[in-house]
Amino acid sequence: MKDTFSLQEIANWQLNANESLVQLPSVQRGFVWKPKQIEDLWDSILRGYPIGSFLLSHSGDKFDLMDGQQRATSIFLGYFNPFNKSDETAAWSIKGQLPVVWIDIKPNAKPTDSKYLIRVVTRSHPWGYKAANNNEKLSVPDRRAALNKFKLNSENTGNYTLFKNTTVFPFDCLFPLPLSFLIESKTVDEVIDRAEQFLPDYISKRRTSCPYPYENKEAFIQLLRNELNADLKEIFKTVKELESLTIKANIIDNKVLEEENQAENPVLFVRINSAGTTLSGDDLIYSIYKAIFPEAKDLIENIGLKFIAPTQVLSLVSRIVASDLSNHTFPRKMDVRDFQNRIKNNDFKENLKRLIENGHFAKLFEQAINILSCKDNDLFEGEIPPVIIKQIIRKNQDVFLFFVYWLHIHNEQINEQIKFRMAAKIITFAWFDFGNLPRLWNEKINVDNFWNESLNDLMWWIDDKGNDENGIHFLIKPELLKEYYAQPIIEKMFAENNKDRWGLWQEGVGNNIIEYYNHVKSNQFELQTANNYFWRFIQKIQHNKQLILFAQRDYINATFGEYNQMDDVEDTNVPWDWDHIYPGEWVYRKVYCNPGIKDWNNTNGNFRAISLEHNRSRSNQQAPKDITGLDEQQYSLIKENDWFYWKNINDRIWNNEIENHFRAVTTRMINIYEKYWNDFKINELINY
Repeated sequence: MKDTFSLQEIANWQLNANESLVQLPSVQRGFVWKPKQIEDLWDSILRGYPIGSFLLSHSGDKFDLMDGQQRATSIFLGYFNPFNKSDETAAWSIKGQLPVVWIDIKPNAKPTDSKYLIRVVTRSHPWGYKAANNNEKLSVPDRRAALNKFKLNSENTGNYTLFKNTTVFPFDCLFPLPLSFLIESKTVDEVIDRAEQFLPDYISKRRTSCPYPYENKEAFIQLLRNELNADLKEIFKTVKELESLTIKANIIDNKVLEEENQAENPVLFVRINSAGTTLSGDDLIYSIYKAIFPEAKDLIENIGLKFIAPTQVLSLVSRIVASDLSNHTFPRKMDVRDFQNRIKNNDFKENLKRLIENGHFAKLFEQAINILSCKDNDLFEGEIPPVIIKQIIRKNQDVFLFFVYWLHIHNEQINEQIKFRMAAKIITFAWFDFGNLPRLWNEKINVDNFWNESLNDLMWWIDDKGNDENGIHFLIKPELLKEYYAQPIIEKMFAENNKDRWGLWQEGVGNNIIEYYNHVKSNQFELQTANNYFWRFIQKIQHNKQLILFAQRDYINATFGEYNQMDDVEDTNVPWDWDHIYPGEWVYRKVYCNPGIKDWNNTNGNFRAISLEHNRSRSNQQAPKDITGLDEQQYSLIKENDWFYWKNINDRIWNNEIENHFRAVTTRMINIYEKYWNDFKINELINY
């Protein structure tokens, strides 16, 4: 019985999937390692460090990989050559363009704990990470310089997340080669021949101050044949020594897997992952269900429409069935033991299986996502960016589940007006922190007219005990906010770092906001209570960047239309930059900086989402006044009323004269919030 494997054999589990004796079982989750972990593993391999054994289980005449998927896939990626066209390569858990592993032949910078500079390029970072810190992304100027290089290839049009992995290279690198070139070649000359045949013509180094400068492939190849040949031979020798390396595998009987699926608490799956990236409860539940109904895997993965991870889909649909069996009461999130107990109940098991197989859940989730997108709704201009919907589903699962379940039990035709209000309310619940979803569920899930009900009661919703920590934060009319922050006394409070600056000023428009609260809630609020409502609401419109994406949705959809598909590799950062309008370099770690400016530096009023191609910053200290051009101002949602102040900021502010900054940043924050208020017609959902 085979219990040791060479690196090539491990790589072949995915390189030659059709002939592989080792497969990934249903219990395993997707590939979750970040590029740094892949690079660190390969550095350990090249240094001769132990990387641990694998755990295999019998599965007929083959083996299931029970532990070691992240290491096995990282090894496979080192052997993967994107220039080899092979239909037999079948990555277990990565779809689309696969990451490529490179190695720098003669680096002058690398992580402090690394001997070799291993480089990984991915869809979201086709230029790789920093050489000296492989957990930190490149600066905007470096990414822009790399982008300009990559666009020399005629195929690299559109957003960089669509670039082919054969047309990019690690940018913060001196002399990079794909690791697979060294692995596949028998001699150093063969390595050089592969480089000459396949590397892009525009490959070049980032740094100008380095030995052996080169500006294209031809010059690089000459260096490999001459000045760098000794370094290449040394690296090549180290790589070739890996051919004799074997990794131990421990074999367990397949009955252990069967026992785990029946156990009250699946100890094995938890323990074997305790030292790595731990399996979540949803991972384990999904594994158990796939083991019981293997045929359901594809059906479940189709339900989420690439918006929802299969593990989360099963969590949601299981809770729907649980509520069906408990008279529509709120179904709390299940842990592994809950699910195992429920799946033993025949009604639960059969209903779950039936609704998955007959396509009901697929139609239900598709309906919910389409309603939230607003793309076919004549009452809404444009479309909600997919990333906003995904964020709501991922971070506000109970809110989304409430919406889906309401659709599930109310079999009726829904007109455009109701769909519009559904989207407005669900997004409002998510963005303004709905508290006590179980209460909302139990009181409102059966109400046919729920979507036409006003939001008045649901703002700081009072329960039977007089507790108002339920519902959403108090939504304020934009006009009142404009009047409030226009007061000179409020600007002065921030300029002087007054301890009460975040509360309501007792005089003037502060009283108008309190009167608004009183009118909406038919109550008489004292200043302390009103202050609590006010500053918590301001915190939301200051820091919830989803509001910015909503306000800039036309630009986001037009520029990053493919972003919804970027869900395969865990290093994914958003493909836009969060650009400080008043430069962060003028604030960060600066002693002589007005506290009022620091207060607003990392808030929505000072941020815009912008593509790498459009990012204005030739440096990190370009003044707001340099945002010129009507087109740039429009896609950044810089409006005339805040531009009036931004254009007066020509340099860093060193004194307490922060009027232009304060007026610009507060006006922009309110503009962003007002876009949400007006586009969703929130005023129609609040009775004054």
